[in-house]
Amino acid sequence: MDPKLSSPPIDQTPGLSARIFHANVLEAGKKAVLFPVETISRELDFKLVLAGFCVTPENQIFLGNHTDIYELGKKLNHGLYVGKNVLNVSPTRLRVCYDDLKKNHFRVIYLDEEGAIFAGGPEDWKQDMIRKFDPRWLNAEDHACSWGTFQDQLYHDLKPACENNIVMTGHPRFSLCHERFLPLYQKEIDELKQQHGRFILVSTNFTRGNFGAGADYFFKRYHVTPDSPLRAPLVEEFAYHHQKLGLFIRLVSRLSDSFPQHKIILRPHPSESHAIYQAILQHIPRAEIHVHGSLTAWLRAADALIHCGCTTGIEGWLSGTYVVNYQPLHADAFERRVPNLVGERCETENEVVSRLQQALASQHPPRTILAPEALALIKSLIDNVEQSTESFGKLAALVQSVEKELPPATALGSLSPFSRRGAKEKVKTFVRSHYPRFIKPWKPRSSYRFQRFPGLDPAAIDSKLTFVSELTGRRLVAKYWSSKLMSVTCG
Repeated sequence: MDPKLSSPPIDQTPGLSARIFHANVLEAGKKAVLFPVETISRELDFKLVLAGFCVTPENQIFLGNHTDIYELGKKLNHGLYVGKNVLNVSPTRLRVCYDDLKKNHFRVIYLDEEGAIFAGGPEDWKQDMIRKFDPRWLNAEDHACSWGTFQDQLYHDLKPACENNIVMTGHPRFSLCHERFLPLYQKEIDELKQQHGRFILVSTNFTRGNFGAGADYFFKRYHVTPDSPLRAPLVEEFAYHHQKLGLFIRLVSRLSDSFPQHKIILRPHPSESHAIYQAILQHIPRAEIHVHGSLTAWLRAADALIHCGCTTGIEGWLSGTYVVNYQPLHADAFERRVPNLVGERCETENEVVSRLQQALASQHPPRTILAPEALALIKSLIDNVEQSTESFGKLAALVQSVEKELPPATALGSLSPFSRRGAKEKVKTFVRSHYPRFIKPWKPRSSYRFQRFPGLDPAAIDSKLTFVSELTGRRLVAKYWSSKLMSVTCG
C-alpha cells in the first residue's frame, strides 16, 4: 500500500494473517452495532463510510458477510442491527433471523439495498416495495428507513406498529457519487485508468434471464408448477431478458469495432451469472468483464456508460459520467421507468455508436442533464440524489439515537470461533491451491455466494478508512477476524 496512505489514523498491522488471532472479538463495555454485507461491490463502501460516521468511544461496529454477522448476533446479548438481511422474503423464513436477534434484545434499523427502482408504473412499484419489505413485519420499537417521499408515504399508509419510527434517509450509496466523496475513490480511479486506458463501461442487469444461482432460480423461488398462473409470465420475462442480453453482447462487439482506441468493459449485475459473458467476450477484441472494485470508481474512470435501465445509470449521472440508455426491446411491464429517464436514449446500435462518437470527439464528454420533471420523479424515490442532500448524517443520527437506549453488549458463550476462522481459511486456501484434489469443487450456489462476497481486502479497506478518518475527524481502528468479518472502533 502507498506509504502516504498508511499514516496514523488506522491501526496498520500489515496483512490479514497478522490480524486474525485476536482473542476478544467483543471489547468489554462496548455497545455492538452490526452492519451486514451481502454484496461487497454494492454495499461495503457506504457501510465503511457509515461506520466512520457512527463509531464512538462507546461502541464497536462489526462489518462482514451477512451470514457471519447474523451468527455473531446470535452470540450477543443486546445490540443494534442495521441492514436488510434480518428478514427473508420466503414465507417459511420471514422472521426467523429477526426473531432470533429479538430474543437477544437487539434493536433493528431496516435499510434496504433495492428500495426504490422497480419495473412498471407507480402501482407496480408499491406492490414490489411491499413484496420486498413490509414495515408491518417489524416490532413497534424498531425502525424502517425509506429512500424517498414515495416510499415514505407508502409505509405510513400501511399503519405498521413501527409507524412512528419510519425515517426518510435516502440511501447512502448515492451520496458516495457526490463530489465530497471523490477522494475516497481517487486512488482506485487512477489505477483503473492506468490499467485500462480509455474505456467504455457497459452495465447489464438481466438477472431474470441470467441469474447467478441458476436460470430456473425464480421458478423455484416462487414454487412455480406446470399449472401455475406464474409460469407463463415468468417464461415471458425470462425470454425478454435473455434476448436483451444477447443484444447487449452484440453491442459490445460493435463497439469494439467502432472504437479501436477504447476497451469495452462489461460489468454485470452482482446477481448475474458471468459464464455467458466470459465465454463470448474472450473472442471480442479489447472486450473484458470486470465484476470487482467500487462501481463509483469505475464510473468516474470511464469515458462513457451504457446501461439498460438500472440504478447504475442514476449513479453514472450523479458521478458526472456521460450516459447512454440502450433499449433495443420494448416491454413496459419489464422496464424500469425511472432509470430509463437517465441518459441519451438509443434503440439501435447505430444510434449508440453515433451518440458516442459525438460525445467522445471532445476532450471531456458532456455531462448528462436531466429534465426538471425527470429530476423531480427521481428525487421522490431517492431523496439524496442532489449534492445538497446528505444521507450519512441522517442515518448516523438515527443509529446514535437508538444506540443511546441500549446497554453494552455481552457475549452469550465463547466468541473464539469467530477469531479462529481466519486461521482455518488460510489452511483451506493453501490446501486448495496446492492439493486441489482434497477439496471438493464449489457447488454453483457456493460459487454464486463467493461471486457476491469474495472476501474482505484489508489493504483496500484501510486505504478507504484513512479518508473516512480524515472526513470524520475520528481515529479509526480496524481489526480483521477473517475474510468475512471485521470491526471498527474509535481509537
